[in-house]
Amino acid sequence: MDSHGAVTLWSVLASHWLILIAATAAGFVNAMAGGGTFFSYPAFVASGVPPALASASNTVGLWPGNAVSAFAYRKELYAVRERIPFLAAVSLTGSALGATTLLWIGNAGFARLLPPLVLFATLLFTYAEQVRQWVLQRPQQDAAGERKPYGWWAPTLGLGAVTFYIGFFGGGGNLLLLATLSLMGYQNVQHNNALKNLLAAITIASAFVVFLVQGSIAWPQTLACLLGSITGGLIGARVARRMSVIWLRRLVITVGFILTGIYTWQYWIKPLTS
Repeated sequence: MDSHGAVTLWSVLASHWLILIAATAAGFVNAMAGGGTFFSYPAFVASGVPPALASASNTVGLWPGNAVSAFAYRKELYAVRERIPFLAAVSLTGSALGATTLLWIGNAGFARLLPPLVLFATLLFTYAEQVRQWVLQRPQQDAAGERKPYGWWAPTLGLGAVTFYIGFFGGGGNLLLLATLSLMGYQNVQHNNALKNLLAAITIASAFVVFLVQGSIAWPQTLACLLGSITGGLIGARVARRMSVIWLRRLVITVGFILTGIYTWQYWIKPLTS
């Protein structure tokens, strides 16, 4: 092997190790506080994967965490089993459309959308506790007659929009699902969490099928992400009950704002100055 081949091999190995480490961090963070996309997605981009392909591969790579969480809530899901087919159908449709749109606009189009997408996900995570408190307060508001019902169609359209977003990018998607299910009338927190995890798993599986059919998955990097996310999730699940998430949440938010600045420079400002 010549020196150029050796350098290329080491570069490939380094990029895979980078994704493995970042995905492990993502799985750990998701198990503790959420926001793992802020760690794994930049690793795909830094490894040379184009932005849209990186989004698709990252979505697939982090899927095991949602699937495992959905399985863990199987008893709670049984209590709301009658509504699962309808919710799953809406989620499958929304996610497939989002994934198709991602592939349609391509890498250049997605790169231009990346700064506001990352900023939106960061702001979602910044105000996550307020959203969760709002979800928890809705049963008391219902009992006191302090709010008017939304009907079924508006929250259903909202679920379609949220799953479209998850299929397209996905940062902060679990939080949006939690709020949307609350609007749809699922006030029991455990049932809400169970459905959120199930629909997240279904949504990503739907996007995965679209990406798979179109050949839009960077498989070597995605496999490294799968391994890392499972490892990190298992570690995070073990320490989640003994570790405060306050500093971890602050770290995730800081990383989100830093990435917003980096991508704004890279995809908006730099092209104008070159």
